[in-house]
Amino acid sequence: MKTIYNKILNKNLWKVMLFSLVIIACRPEGDNLTLSALPNPEFEAVEVAPGRIQLKNITSTPTIASWTIVSSGQKLTGDVVEVSLIFAGNYDVKLDVVGQGGMASVTKAITVKQSDPNACDDKTALGFIASCTQKKWKLNPQAGAFKVGPGADNGDWWSSGEGEVTGRACEFNDEFTFSFNAEGTFGYDNKGDFFADGYLGNKTTGCEPASNLTGDQALWNSGTFKFSVTEGAGVKKLGQLRLVGKGAHIGVKKAHNGGETATGPANDFVLYDILEMTKNKDGAGYDIMKIGVNIGGDAWWTITLRSF
Repeated sequence: MKTIYNKILNKNLWKVMLFSLVIIACRPEGDNLTLSALPNPEFEAVEVAPGRIQLKNITSTPTIASWTIVSSGQKLTGDVVEVSLIFAGNYDVKLDVVGQGGMASVTKAITVKQSDPNACDDKTALGFIASCTQKKWKLNPQAGAFKVGPGADNGDWWSSGEGEVTGRACEFNDEFTFSFNAEGTFGYDNKGDFFADGYLGNKTTGCEPASNLTGDQALWNSGTFKFSVTEGAGVKKLGQLRLVGKGAHIGVKKAHNGGETATGPANDFVLYDILEMTKNKDGAGYDIMKIGVNIGGDAWWTITLRSF
């Protein structure tokens, strides 16, 4: 009987010890189990060169910092970042921080005293797209103006042929105008018609009048929007072009970052990667620009434009 009792005792003792170890392992370190106070975000801005601003997170407690340039929607991450704000003037900058006590943000106006004198040089992405005043683009009237495939500048799934240039004449007449100004003005003119492509307007496979764009699709009609350029970003490191405003687009209306939506614009912006910038293509007197939008996974739409 004593042997049986000892076995039961030892078995229960092991259970108690194991339970105690679990409790100890799950106990938070330290005696202070309360959250710290919310961080009080603060930053400073220094103009390190004409149109070039350094932003520095000087929040008094340890935090992770992310930034938004409110006017363009451009986002950056890090305690110290640099951003191009090429025109003199005031800009709203938002700092979001995450610390032990939670999340907090602050928005402040910063002043750019001097415009960047080299910003419209066509060696920069912005200068190539907008020149020093204004620059207009259309779809390149050649095969491959539109293509979609597994990767940027890939048309393995579908690529437009020469027949689309005339078959989609109401699409190849669209004008995309970029103005070199502090507002970053982007104008879209569909010339009063559009190619329905089976999902727009009356969902035909031909040209329709612009008045057939109704409901949310009406946001894809002609209009004035905004744009911004981030130099050196994107898959090709040539830069990224952000069109801001619900309905702003180039080429494929339904294509947006992360997907395709046929019923109307999904977001307030579309971000395109710049894939090629060729000055005076083959000595013909026009420039060629390729842009791409990742619609999810490895799927990309690529659009080729020609200046005029």
